[in-house]
Amino acid sequence: MNNQTTYLLRDEFETIPFVDIILPYTYNFLEKLEVINISGELINKLHLTLLQQLGVIAEVTLQEELDSYKNNKGENYQEFVEITISLLEVKYPVLDKILKTKCDYYLIQVQKIFLNFDKDFPVISRTFSITAAKNKQIKDIDTSLGDGHNGEGTSLITLLDGTKLIYKPGNLHITNSYNKFIDWVNQNLNTDLRTFKCVSCENYGWLEFVTYEPVNSPEEFQEYYYKAGILLAISFLLGSKDCHYENIIASGKNPILIDHETIIQPLFANQSILSWDEKNKVPLLSVLESMLIANQDTGVPSECVGFGIRGSIEAMDIERKLLKPNTIDSNRDVRIVFRKLVKENVPFYNDTLVFANSYENYFIEGFSVTYNLFMNSREFLMSAQSPIMLFHNQKIRYVWRPTFIYFRILKHMRSAAFMSGFEVYSSKLHELLSKAYQKESFKNFKFILDSEMDQMLNGDIPFFSLNSQDHHLEDDKSFNIFKYSCIENIKCRIDSLSTHHKNEQIEYIKKWIKI
Repeated sequence: MNNQTTYLLRDEFETIPFVDIILPYTYNFLEKLEVINISGELINKLHLTLLQQLGVIAEVTLQEELDSYKNNKGENYQEFVEITISLLEVKYPVLDKILKTKCDYYLIQVQKIFLNFDKDFPVISRTFSITAAKNKQIKDIDTSLGDGHNGEGTSLITLLDGTKLIYKPGNLHITNSYNKFIDWVNQNLNTDLRTFKCVSCENYGWLEFVTYEPVNSPEEFQEYYYKAGILLAISFLLGSKDCHYENIIASGKNPILIDHETIIQPLFANQSILSWDEKNKVPLLSVLESMLIANQDTGVPSECVGFGIRGSIEAMDIERKLLKPNTIDSNRDVRIVFRKLVKENVPFYNDTLVFANSYENYFIEGFSVTYNLFMNSREFLMSAQSPIMLFHNQKIRYVWRPTFIYFRILKHMRSAAFMSGFEVYSSKLHELLSKAYQKESFKNFKFILDSEMDQMLNGDIPFFSLNSQDHHLEDDKSFNIFKYSCIENIKCRIDSLSTHHKNEQIEYIKKWIKI
């Protein structure tokens, strides 16, 4: 590694907990980047991002180690750094593995972005109307947009002229199908819900970047929430899940659902094990399943709601925060912190966020006209010419548990006590994950728990892939875990359409707005 680079970035490093201890883990990452056509400025940024991620992972364990050092009369921070570097691999093998895996995965992610960009540039330039002569080079990458898995994650790519693209692992065929379904809705409702330009490859894709923008006038809120009601009806019909606040962008007068991997979902079979929705009293075949809205009588955290909740702008938390990092006086102390509950999912005008409460009638109208369209088009939607047929044979991500559950578990597992051995770490992880399984049904679902364990032991947020026509999960075809495949679930929802059912959903909407 170039030591000069380290010194040049020293000021930026100072805020990263225990940076001198985790820095050696990134040396191979830096060496590998030097063979890519990438600017020194971007290398520094990616290096800093990686170090920040490693710091979050290692902070709790290393602070406990520093506390132990000081309790044994240690007084020299540089001595502590040298001792810890020499013993970390042996004393905390789990942490050592997680840090090394994170570096390896991050390198793979960056390498694939550059490799695939060079390979796909001709089709990228055509699809997104990019001037080839000016932009055949990546200027900037933001790799923090989504869950990483096996070295890949959603990233924001900026080209030389400022053009921005989204790189997503996994093909985007489902986005193409979603776009065509939206086109059908737009045509029948004479509206203009946003669709996406995209390039879908076999295992990844390039997607149009959606910006968070204000509405141009107070009157545009009417259109925004009318369209939000349409999106809620669409998410119900398709059986969408995990449409949390990070997956909605308020772009001017357009609410946009940006992640389509869970836009269609299968219906869990009625087994002895409870689904996450059942445990949290989310009604089956309801508008509450998507997480775009929520009711107080369900267990869905208000902070996760896709369209937001009035007044829920930030929350006051009490947490342990690291003070005076990279000094002998470093310590984790209890502090009051404020956490934002709104990101880019609520529209704004003149720097003021505006929730659905003032536009309830427009929201309900958008939902109602779309619901009526589906109800009046029941026969067509069940036919071979239906836009629902576009979702046949699509690869999707199945939501076994919401992602925030896994995040909480991984955060809990950062203690030194769990990082000291693979057996204790695995045992605790198994204990936390297996609480969701009833003993009498454990045998049938063990393969899911095993997959969750394997993925989380690698530091990943678990996900499961399946075909939209499958009744089984992963490779276990002997056990039909789903009552209905994704396509059958949509048809089941079409069958459920009625005036009575619509009125039930409108009551859920009103309860959400009154929170």
